[in-house]
Amino acid sequence: MAEESKDCPALQSSVFRTLLSAWSEMFRVWRQKRHDCRQLNLLSDSGLKDLAIDRSEIPSIVHAGTNERRRNHGD
Repeated sequence: MAEESKDCPALQSSVFRTLLSAWSEMFRVWRQKRHDCRQLNLLSDSGLKDLAIDRSEIPSIVHAGTNERRRNHGD
């Protein structure tokens, strides 16, 4: 494959675009999660309580989603 890519600039360009696109999407998702954490941290404790979120859960909720929370409320 390495030999083929040296001979085919179109293949190199295609691989580069694919890698760049994947990196760009990962960067976008990382920035969005960072933004979401900041926004949730701006809420008051009572505001978070209304949403049934403990402040310590914010990173796990943002990064894993609400279905994989580290603890369950109401236990």
